[in-house]
Amino acid sequence: MERDYRPQPELDVYSESGLDDASDLDELSASARQAAEREMAQRDQLLDEDALFYEEGDEEQRRRRRRRGVREEGAEEVEMEEEVPIDILENLRGRSTKDHVSDEAVAREIERRFKNFLRAFKDPETRKAKYLQAMSQMASENKESLEVDFRDLADENGEPNICYFLPEAPVQVLKILDKAATDVVLTIYPYYGRVCSEIKVRISHLPVEEDIRMLRQIHLNMLIKTSGVVTVATGILPQLSVVKYDCVACGYILGPFVQREDEEVKPSICPSCQGRGPFELNVENTVYHNYQRITIQESPNKVAPGRLPRSKDCILLGDLCDSCKPGDEIEVTGVYSNNFDGALNYKQGFPVFNTLIHANHITNKDKIACSQLTDEDVKAIRELSKDPHIAERIFASIAPSIYGHDYVKQAIALALFRGEAKNPGEKHRLRGEE
Repeated sequence: MERDYRPQPELDVYSESGLDDASDLDELSASARQAAEREMAQRDQLLDEDALFYEEGDEEQRRRRRRRGVREEGAEEVEMEEEVPIDILENLRGRSTKDHVSDEAVAREIERRFKNFLRAFKDPETRKAKYLQAMSQMASENKESLEVDFRDLADENGEPNICYFLPEAPVQVLKILDKAATDVVLTIYPYYGRVCSEIKVRISHLPVEEDIRMLRQIHLNMLIKTSGVVTVATGILPQLSVVKYDCVACGYILGPFVQREDEEVKPSICPSCQGRGPFELNVENTVYHNYQRITIQESPNKVAPGRLPRSKDCILLGDLCDSCKPGDEIEVTGVYSNNFDGALNYKQGFPVFNTLIHANHITNKDKIACSQLTDEDVKAIRELSKDPHIAERIFASIAPSIYGHDYVKQAIALALFRGEAKNPGEKHRLRGEE
């Protein structure tokens, strides 16, 4: 070890490159010193932008202001330079998915990536920016929701990491996606905030579909897709979204308070008069949104023999209201959640919860079936119309598993089609569309 510290004269010499030993360091003259001092004074005056707003002797306040400005500038530099590691989304670090996406750095990264996805993702067929065109269509129709295809997110050119977090923590991730979509839309259309204050992201084409009968506790607080027939639909009701209250004692306006769905948010004390109420709802400054509740039931072809069809309640908000009516077969994508039901607890004798679906996207299967007829389908229908026995084939296709009842099947088949208007002898016209 001592050999490492032995003298080496050829190496123990500093290089002279970069040294300014040859420069002349003479004393400054009086005029040069005064010029340098004037230059430094001008520099200090430029650095202190607030010098004109303070008295000449208020040096301590100026120093505090300057230090605070340096701290704020440093904080901004840290915020701008803070780069999220590339594996921060993939590495959960032992946390649950909900806690992971609630992390501020992770949420910012999800928001940034989703913004880039909306701006840059191109349709594989047209090679055009798909969602920029969707935003343009949305703005032309004054809508407040943007439909995003889950398959596009899962694509190699999309954001597969968001696809992983979305079904596991839909409430947290959808809030981030809504904020990102709102920022992108307002960047392109600055005045669209007058139409709607927030853009809702609707997730379509979720790959896995669950039957209503198969929903269990493992699906709670997850994004699911199910289908059924609408049996009950309430009217559209106004639901509180952002609430303000008036203090009856002093007239002070309290709020705004963001209303939660599971409980009523109400102030306990007035910050103006320190009174504890009473408080009245300020109707003019309170923000409402549309609310509708529907019940969907299993489709008859999915119910096993000898079993009753199961049903599930769904809550529709915003522009989803009135998107379906009783009798429609729909496909619902939403968050499967639970809520407290006192009557159910009393009936069962122990604490249980009622379950429902907070809808995020609805697809009407009947409309899709009518709008997606291809040229081959039209050609096949026209070929069948030339069959002289087409009526008997249609009658036989009604309930083929039930033997006999030919007249009943014939009546049902005829009820599916409209007739022709008849006017025999131009005396009495018979309508044929009923």
